[in-house]
Amino acid sequence: MKRNIILGLAALALAAGCSKTVVNAPETEEAWVYDESLPVPVAFAAPGLDMTLTKAEVAGTIEGSVMNGLDIGVFGLAYDVDGKTPAWDSSDRSTILLDNKKVTTGEDGSVKFEPAVYYPTDNDLNYSFYAYYPHRPYQLSENRYSVEYALGYTDVLWAEEHANIAGEYKGFNAKYCRQMKLVGRDDLLPALEFKHMLTAFRFVAKSSTDLDNLVVRSLTVKNTYTKVSLEVAGPDAGNLTFSEPGDRYLLKTPGDYSTGTLDVAPTAAGAELGTLILGDTEGEIEVEVVLSLDNGTRNTVTASLRGSFAAGHRYVLTLTVRSPEEVDLSTSLDPWIDENGGAGSTIG
Repeated sequence: MKRNIILGLAALALAAGCSKTVVNAPETEEAWVYDESLPVPVAFAAPGLDMTLTKAEVAGTIEGSVMNGLDIGVFGLAYDVDGKTPAWDSSDRSTILLDNKKVTTGEDGSVKFEPAVYYPTDNDLNYSFYAYYPHRPYQLSENRYSVEYALGYTDVLWAEEHANIAGEYKGFNAKYCRQMKLVGRDDLLPALEFKHMLTAFRFVAKSSTDLDNLVVRSLTVKNTYTKVSLEVAGPDAGNLTFSEPGDRYLLKTPGDYSTGTLDVAPTAAGAELGTLILGDTEGEIEVEVVLSLDNGTRNTVTASLRGSFAAGHRYVLTLTVRSPEEVDLSTSLDPWIDENGGAGSTIG
C-alpha cells in the first residue's frame, strides 16, 4: 500500500526556529533525537495499540492485524531530494540503504534491525522502503528486484512506503526522522503496511443427503498456475507474474506432500477439506475430486465455477456431494483480515 506523506511548513515552524547540536533530553527518549552528533537509526513505526497483537497461521494464510514473528525482507532505496525521482541504481551501492535485509517482526508488529542500520549523515538522498513476506533470495534484472514462490501454501505479503514532504524536511533521511521525533510526529515516520497479494480458496464438503458411505479422498485444482514472481521493488513494484501452468493438490497437512489423501466425509454442516493460496482469477475454477466408497471403489468427478476471485480475499468453495457421481461447486466470501486493516477491518 503506497502511503504518500505530505506535511506543511506550519507544523514544523516552532521546532525549526531553533537548532542546536545538543539539547536537554528526557531520559526516556532516544539520545540521537537530541544529539545531532549521533547517527539516526532506520526504524519503522509499530501498529497502534488498538490492533490485535497476535499472529496465527491457518492453512498457510497469515491471520490477524499485526505482523508478529515473521521473517520479512526489506529494501531501502534512494530517491532524489525532491522525494519523487528514483536515484537508486543496483550498480551503485551507495544508493542502496537496505538490500533485502532479513528481519523478524516483533510481537507488536515492530521492525528492529540487529545490528542497527543508520541513515547517511549527509542527507543528500531520501529513501523509499519496500518489504515483503516471506523472505527469499532475490533476482535482479534491469533495476527490478523480484522474488519467486511456489503457489499453493504460501501467503505472499508486500508493502511500500514513500514520503513526499513539503518544505525543508523531505524525508526519509536522518534530518527528517530526527525532526519528526522532535515535534512528536511519530505518525510521519516510515511504516510498513502489508497487504495480501494472493487469493485464498477454502474448500468445504457438504452432503445434500446422508452419504456416510463415502469420503472425499483427494481434491485438485486444475489448469492453474503453480509459480509466481513478485516484483518487490522497481518500475512495476507490487506486480505479480504467474508462470508454469499446472495443477495444485490439496494436502491434509499444508506443506507435507506425503499427506495427499484427505479422507474427509461430507456433512450437512460442511466438513473442512483445506485451503489453497493461488493467483487471482477471472474466469473458471475447475476442481477434480476423487470420492472413495466404503465398498472400495473410487469415482473421479469434476466440478467448475465461473467467477471473479480477487487478491486479498478468501473464498469458501463448497463442494456439495449429491451422489458418488455428482458434485456441485458454489462459493461465498469469507473475509480475510488485512495485515494493515486494524481490529475488525477486512479487505474488500
